[in-house]
Amino acid sequence: MKQTELDQLLEDYSRLFYKVLHKCSIFPGQADYEDHLQELRLLFFLRAKPYESRALFEAENNITYLFRFLLWSIIDKKRKKDPHDYEIQDEEILLLQKDEGEFTEVELMDEFLSIYQKLKEKDQKKVLALLENSDLSRQNRHRYRMRLRKLFKEQQ
Repeated sequence: MKQTELDQLLEDYSRLFYKVLHKCSIFPGQADYEDHLQELRLLFFLRAKPYESRALFEAENNITYLFRFLLWSIIDKKRKKDPHDYEIQDEEILLLQKDEGEFTEVELMDEFLSIYQKLKEKDQKKVLALLENSDLSRQNRHRYRMRLRKLFKEQQ
Protein backbone atom coordinates (compact mmCIF):
# COMPACT_ATOMS: atom_id res chain seq x y z
CA MET A 1 0.00 0.00 0.00
CA LYS A 2 1.29 3.47 -0.84
CA GLN A 3 2.00 6.05 1.84
CA THR A 4 -0.86 8.31 0.73
CA GLU A 5 -3.31 5.40 0.96
CA LEU A 6 -2.01 4.54 4.44
CA ASP A 7 -2.37 8.14 5.60
CA GLN A 8 -5.93 8.28 4.27
CA LEU A 9 -6.73 4.93 5.91
CA LEU A 10 -5.42 6.18 9.26
CA GLU A 11 -7.51 9.29 8.96
CA ASP A 12 -10.65 7.31 8.03
CA TYR A 13 -10.26 4.94 10.97
CA SER A 14 -9.36 7.61 13.53
CA ARG A 15 -12.81 7.40 15.18
CA LEU A 16 -12.10 3.73 15.85
CA PHE A 17 -9.04 4.68 17.90
CA TYR A 18 -11.08 7.05 20.04
CA LYS A 19 -13.75 4.40 20.62
CA VAL A 20 -11.11 1.88 21.71
CA LEU A 21 -9.62 4.37 24.15
CA HIS A 22 -13.06 5.23 25.50
CA LYS A 23 -13.83 1.53 26.00
CA CYS A 24 -10.55 1.16 27.94
CA SER A 25 -11.49 4.15 30.15
CA ILE A 26 -8.69 6.27 28.78
CA PHE A 27 -9.97 9.81 28.28
CA PRO A 28 -8.52 13.10 26.98
CA GLY A 29 -6.73 14.94 29.72
CA GLN A 30 -5.15 11.84 31.22
CA ALA A 31 -1.37 11.79 31.22
CA ASP A 32 -1.05 8.71 29.01
CA TYR A 33 -3.92 9.46 26.60
CA GLU A 34 -1.73 10.66 23.74
CA ASP A 35 0.69 7.77 24.24
CA HIS A 36 -2.09 5.22 23.92
CA LEU A 37 -3.57 7.01 20.91
CA GLN A 38 -0.19 7.02 19.19
CA GLU A 39 0.28 3.34 20.03
CA LEU A 40 -3.08 2.50 18.43
CA ARG A 41 -2.16 4.43 15.29
CA LEU A 42 1.15 2.61 15.09
CA LEU A 43 -0.45 -0.81 15.55
CA PHE A 44 -3.03 -0.01 12.90
CA PHE A 45 -0.34 1.25 10.53
CA LEU A 46 1.75 -1.91 11.00
CA ARG A 47 -1.34 -4.03 10.45
CA ALA A 48 -2.28 -2.25 7.20
CA LYS A 49 1.15 -1.75 5.65
CA PRO A 50 1.70 -5.28 4.22
CA TYR A 51 -1.51 -5.16 2.16
CA GLU A 52 -1.31 -4.13 -1.48
CA SER A 53 -4.49 -2.09 -1.46
CA ARG A 54 -7.12 -0.70 0.84
CA ALA A 55 -9.74 -3.09 -0.56
CA LEU A 56 -7.65 -6.15 0.39
CA PHE A 57 -7.07 -4.74 3.85
CA GLU A 58 -10.75 -4.07 4.46
CA ALA A 59 -11.73 -7.47 3.04
CA GLU A 60 -9.51 -9.33 5.53
CA ASN A 61 -9.95 -6.99 8.51
CA ASN A 62 -13.52 -6.06 9.26
CA ILE A 63 -14.20 -3.27 11.72
CA THR A 64 -15.20 -5.61 14.57
CA TYR A 65 -11.96 -7.55 14.26
CA LEU A 66 -9.89 -4.36 14.20
CA PHE A 67 -11.74 -2.98 17.23
CA ARG A 68 -11.06 -6.15 19.24
CA PHE A 69 -7.45 -6.32 18.07
CA LEU A 70 -6.75 -2.76 19.15
CA LEU A 71 -8.76 -3.10 22.35
CA TRP A 72 -6.86 -6.17 23.50
CA SER A 73 -3.52 -4.66 22.62
CA ILE A 74 -4.27 -1.74 24.96
CA ILE A 75 -5.62 -4.05 27.66
CA ASP A 76 -2.49 -6.19 27.46
CA LYS A 77 -0.29 -3.12 27.68
CA LYS A 78 -2.17 -1.90 30.76
CA ARG A 79 -1.77 -5.30 32.40
CA LYS A 80 1.98 -5.31 31.99
CA LYS A 81 3.51 -3.34 34.79
CA ASP A 82 6.37 -1.15 33.77
CA PRO A 83 8.71 -0.52 36.69
CA HIS A 84 9.37 2.98 35.33
CA ASP A 85 5.69 3.89 35.77
CA TYR A 86 5.91 3.60 39.53
CA GLU A 87 7.59 5.83 42.03
CA ILE A 88 11.21 4.83 42.30
CA GLN A 89 12.36 4.27 45.82
CA ASP A 90 15.73 5.52 46.94
CA GLU A 91 18.21 2.75 46.18
CA GLU A 92 20.56 3.82 48.95
CA ILE A 93 17.85 3.36 51.56
CA LEU A 94 17.08 -0.11 50.25
CA LEU A 95 20.76 -1.05 50.36
CA LEU A 96 21.10 0.27 53.89
CA GLN A 97 18.09 -1.73 55.01
CA LYS A 98 19.61 -4.86 53.49
CA ASP A 99 22.98 -4.19 55.13
CA GLU A 100 21.34 -3.44 58.47
CA GLY A 101 19.59 -6.81 58.36
CA GLU A 102 22.91 -8.52 57.67
CA PHE A 103 24.59 -6.67 60.56
CA THR A 104 21.92 -7.75 63.02
CA GLU A 105 22.37 -11.32 61.84
CA VAL A 106 26.15 -11.08 62.36
CA GLU A 107 25.66 -9.56 65.81
CA LEU A 108 23.32 -12.37 66.73
CA MET A 109 25.84 -14.96 65.53
CA ASP A 110 28.64 -13.28 67.51
CA GLU A 111 26.50 -13.32 70.63
CA PHE A 112 25.66 -16.98 70.04
CA LEU A 113 29.34 -17.88 69.58
CA SER A 114 30.38 -16.10 72.76
CA ILE A 115 27.75 -17.98 74.76
CA TYR A 116 28.59 -21.25 72.97
CA GLN A 117 32.27 -20.95 73.89
CA LYS A 118 31.39 -20.48 77.56
CA LEU A 119 29.46 -23.77 77.63
CA LYS A 120 30.90 -27.02 78.88
CA GLU A 121 32.03 -29.53 76.28
CA LYS A 122 29.05 -31.83 76.83
CA ASP A 123 26.64 -28.90 76.41
CA GLN A 124 28.44 -27.83 73.23
CA LYS A 125 27.86 -31.34 71.86
CA LYS A 126 24.15 -30.97 72.64
CA VAL A 127 24.02 -27.69 70.71
CA LEU A 128 25.75 -29.29 67.73
CA ALA A 129 23.40 -32.29 67.85
CA LEU A 130 20.39 -29.95 67.72
CA LEU A 131 21.86 -27.82 64.94
CA GLU A 132 22.90 -30.76 62.80
CA ASN A 133 19.52 -32.50 63.17
CA SER A 134 21.23 -35.72 64.16
CA ASP A 135 19.13 -38.75 64.96
CA LEU A 136 17.80 -37.68 68.33
CA SER A 137 14.61 -38.95 69.82
CA ARG A 138 11.90 -36.42 70.51
CA GLN A 139 12.48 -36.88 74.20
CA ASN A 140 16.23 -36.20 74.01
CA ARG A 141 15.67 -33.25 71.69
CA HIS A 142 13.26 -31.78 74.27
CA ARG A 143 15.70 -32.36 77.12
CA TYR A 144 18.57 -30.73 75.22
CA ARG A 145 16.45 -27.72 74.39
CA MET A 146 15.28 -27.26 77.98
CA ARG A 147 18.86 -27.59 79.29
CA LEU A 148 20.20 -25.11 76.75
CA ARG A 149 17.42 -22.59 77.38
CA LYS A 150 18.30 -22.64 81.03
CA LEU A 151 22.01 -22.16 80.28
CA PHE A 152 21.42 -19.35 77.76
CA LYS A 153 19.18 -17.49 80.20
CA GLU A 154 21.87 -17.75 82.86
CA GLN A 155 24.50 -16.42 80.45
CA GLN A 156 22.50 -13.32 79.55
